Amino acid sequence: MSAKSLLLLFDAHALIHRAFHAVKPLTSPITGEPIGAVYGFTSMMLKTLNELKPSHVAVTFDSATPTFRHEKYHEYKANRKKTPDELLRQFPIVHELVEAFNIPIFELSGYEADDLLGTLSMQASRQGIDTIIVTGDSDTLQLVSPNIRVILPKPRKTFSDTIIYDSDRVKERYGLEPAQIPDLKGLMGDASDNIKGVPGIGEKTATKLLQQFGSIENIFAKINDVVPQTVREKLITHEAEALLSKKLATIITEAPVDLDLHACHVSSYNRESVVQLFHKLQFTSMLSKLPQPGEKELTKKSDKEVYYVIDTEELFDELLLKLHTSSSFTFDLETTSPDALQAELVGFSFCIQPEHAWYVPVGDSEEIKIPLKITLEKLKPLFEDPSIAKIAHNGKYDMTVLRNYGIEVKNLNFDTMIAGYLLGEKSLSLKSLAFNELNIEMTPITDLIGSGSRQISMAEVPLSKVVPYACADADMTQRLATIFIPKLHENNLWDLFTEVEMPLISILMRMERVGVSLNQSYLEQLSLQLRDQITAIEVDIYNSIGHQFNINSPQQLAAVLFDELRLPAQKKRSTEASILESLKDYHPVVTLVLEYRQLAKLKSTYVDALPTLINPKTGRVHTSFNQALTVTGRLSSSRPNLQNIPVSKQMRQAFITKKGSLLLAADYSQIELRIMAHLSQDQRLMAAFLNDEDVHTQTAAEVFGTSKEQVTPQMRRVAKTINFGVIYGMSGYGLEQATELSREEASRFIRAYFDKYPGVKAYKERTIEETRKNGFVQTMLGRRRYIPEINASNYQIRSEAERMAVNMPVQGTAADIIKLAMIRVQSRIDSLGLKSKMLLQVHDELLFEVPDNEIMELRGMLLDIMPHAMRLSIPLKIDLKIGKNWGEMEAVNA
Repeated sequence: MSAKSLLLLFDAHALIHRAFHAVKPLTSPITGEPIGAVYGFTSMMLKTLNELKPSHVAVTFDSATPTFRHEKYHEYKANRKKTPDELLRQFPIVHELVEAFNIPIFELSGYEADDLLGTLSMQASRQGIDTIIVTGDSDTLQLVSPNIRVILPKPRKTFSDTIIYDSDRVKERYGLEPAQIPDLKGLMGDASDNIKGVPGIGEKTATKLLQQFGSIENIFAKINDVVPQTVREKLITHEAEALLSKKLATIITEAPVDLDLHACHVSSYNRESVVQLFHKLQFTSMLSKLPQPGEKELTKKSDKEVYYVIDTEELFDELLLKLHTSSSFTFDLETTSPDALQAELVGFSFCIQPEHAWYVPVGDSEEIKIPLKITLEKLKPLFEDPSIAKIAHNGKYDMTVLRNYGIEVKNLNFDTMIAGYLLGEKSLSLKSLAFNELNIEMTPITDLIGSGSRQISMAEVPLSKVVPYACADADMTQRLATIFIPKLHENNLWDLFTEVEMPLISILMRMERVGVSLNQSYLEQLSLQLRDQITAIEVDIYNSIGHQFNINSPQQLAAVLFDELRLPAQKKRSTEASILESLKDYHPVVTLVLEYRQLAKLKSTYVDALPTLINPKTGRVHTSFNQALTVTGRLSSSRPNLQNIPVSKQMRQAFITKKGSLLLAADYSQIELRIMAHLSQDQRLMAAFLNDEDVHTQTAAEVFGTSKEQVTPQMRRVAKTINFGVIYGMSGYGLEQATELSREEASRFIRAYFDKYPGVKAYKERTIEETRKNGFVQTMLGRRRYIPEINASNYQIRSEAERMAVNMPVQGTAADIIKLAMIRVQSRIDSLGLKSKMLLQVHDELLFEVPDNEIMELRGMLLDIMPHAMRLSIPLKIDLKIGKNWGEMEAVNA
C-alpha cells in the first residue's frame, strides 16, 4: 500500500472487442451463449485489480448512439464492419458482472468511452489521484501525463501480456510527446476510425514534421519552412482535412460526467452473486482470484449520534466542566481557509466519547450568542493544560490556527491522520478514513460550501448545517482513534508513533510559523542579471546554429540537434538533460542549451517566484511541511517547496538571517551509505567508515582492482554513482545512463561491486525475499511500506517493487534518524531557554537561525546530539557550516 490513492479505469468497450479477437471462442455450457470476450475481460480485470490494488475503480462503455464526431464528419468510423452478433450478446453479461463487483459504470450518449476516460482521469489528476487506464485502444496514450498511465496489451502477444505506458514509453514508441498523438493522427490519418489525414503523408513524415514544428497548427503557421516542396504542397492542399482529422482524434477531457470518489472507492461487493455468475459461466478457474470483500457493507451514520450546539454561556460552562474533568478529548476547528496562517476561526467541535459531540460557534452572526473573546479566554486554559490529552486529525493545522489566537495546544497525543499514514492507509482525509475504517459516509464539504466558481466560506453556512457536519468531524476522529490505537500496537508501530511522529508535529508547526527571511533587493538584482545572461546565451545559441528557433520547444531543439547538426540521437531524439549531458562533447551549442535551461528555470521558478510568496504580516516566506505524504517517511515541503532550492551559491545567498544572528547548517554526511553499511553488515563497507576513509575511493579501488593511490577522479565518480545507485536498485542500464560506461562495462562493474561487497548483495536478496513473504518492508524503527506489487506477475511492476523494497529501509531509516535529531535538539533548545530557531529540514540537513551569542552553544549541542540520534554499527557524522546567508557558509567542525 502507499499513501497516495490510485484510480483504475477500465475501457470495457475496447477490452471486450480486443478479447473477442484474442481469446479462443468459448460458449457457456449451461446457456450456450458465447462468453469468450467476457472471459478475456474478466481475466484482465481480476489480474489488474489484484496486482495494482487500486483505492478506486470504475468502468466505461461506449454509447450506442452517434457521437459529436459523427455530427462533424458523417464518415467517421463508417468503414467499420457491423459488430458480430456473438460479440454484441456478451456486453450485457459484462455489465452484469461489473455491477456484481459494485464497480460504477460510466457511459454517456453522444460521447465515446475514450472521452469519459479522459474526463475522469483529468478530474482525478486535479485531486492529486494517480490514474491507470486499462484499455485495448492505443488512442488513449494521448492522455498519458505524470499522473496518468495506460496499460495496453503488448503487440503480437497474448491478451493478458501487457505493458504500462508512461510518458517515456510513449516517446519511445512514437518519438513524440503523448499530447502530440492527435497531431500525428491528423497528419497520417487513422484507417481504423476512417480519419483521412493528409493523403500521401505517412507516419515517418508526420513524425518528422511534428518533431520539427510541434503541432499541426504550428506547421501551418510556418508552412513556408516545410521541406521538401512536395510535402508542403500536400499540406497546403489538405489543411482543412488535417485540422478536422486532429479534432476527430482528440479525446475530450471535459465531458459532462463527474468523478464520485465515494462511489468509485473499492468497497464490498456481492461475492455470492459473482460466484453464482462464475459458476453459470463456468469460470471456476478464476474463483481463487476473486478479491476478498469487506467484512461490512457501507453504512450511513446511524441515528444514534447526539450532536449539540453550544449557543449560550451556561451551556458553554457545562461543556467546559466536562472537558476539564476528562482525561482526554477530541477537537476539530472550522475555519475560513486551508492556509493555517491566514485562516480565521468559525467554530470548535469537541468529542469525549463516540456518537456524542458539541459544536461551539464563534463570530458575529445573530445566531452566535457567545462573544469570540470570551470563548477564547475560557478555552485557552483547557487547550494549554498538559494533563489533558488532545486528539485531532491533522492537528498541526489546528495548532497553527489556535496559535494565531494566542492559544498553545499542549499534549496533542494522538493524530488520526498520522496514525493512518503509519498504518499504510492510501487516502488520509478524514472522510476517506471514516469511509474505509468505519464504513461511514460523511457529508462532503462541497455540500456545504459548493464546488463551483462561487464557493462560500464556512462562516456563511447556516448554523443548522454546520453543526452536524462539524460534530461529525470530531466524532469520527474519536472513533478512528479507538480503532487505530490497537492497530498501531499490533503492527509494532506504537513507539514510532508516540516517540517520533507525534512529538514532531509541534516542531514542524513552529518551523512553519517562523519562516525564512529573503533578501528581496538581492533577488531583484539577480533577476535582472539572469535576464541579461539568458539573453546573451540565446544570441550565442542562434549564432552557433545560424538561425533562430524556439529553444524551449523539445521538438524544435531536437530538429536542430539531430537533423541539422546530426548529433547521435538517443531515446527517440530526446532532449532531456541526461541526454544533452552525454552530447556536450559533440557540439558547443549543447553546453549553451544546458546553461540556458538552468538559468531560465532558476529565474522563473525561484528568483521571480519566491518574493511573491512573502507573507505581508511577517515579512518572511512560510513553507508547509508534509509529514504524512511520502512512502519512506521523509518530510516534504510545499507552498513553496523550500527543500528543492538549488544547491548554488548564487540562489541560496538570497536566504538571509536577521541582524545579530547567523545561519547554522548541520548536514548528515553520507547517512544513507552508513545505514546501508549497518543493515548489510558488509565488512569492507563498514571498515571504510570505521577507519574514516573516503568510501567512494575505497569502492573505486575495489571495483577497478587497483590501489587507492591510483584511483582517478573519473574512477571515483563511477564508484560514487554505484554506491548511491545500489541503494536505489540501480541496474546496468541505469549505470550506463548515469555514466560514460557502455552497457557491458556498467553491468560488469555492478557485478564486481557485489563480488567485493557480498554483504550488500545478501542484504538486497534478503530484503526482497522477506518483502515477498510479508508484503511489506520496514525501517530500523519499524516504519512500514506495504509493497504487494512485489509478487505481481508483470515483470515491470515486480522489478519496480523490488527496487522500492531495497531502498525503503535505507531512506526511511535516514528519515527516522533526522526526525529523532530534530526532536532532541528542539527539546534541548527549549530546556535551556535558547532563542535559536530551527528553520528548515532539507532531508539530511537542518538549518537554524542562531543569535551570535548562542553559536558555540548550539554548535556543541548539535555535535553532541545528531551523531548519536540512533545507534549504528558505524558512527554517524555531521558537517557544520555557518554564515550570514545560506549560500556563503564556512565549515566549523574543527
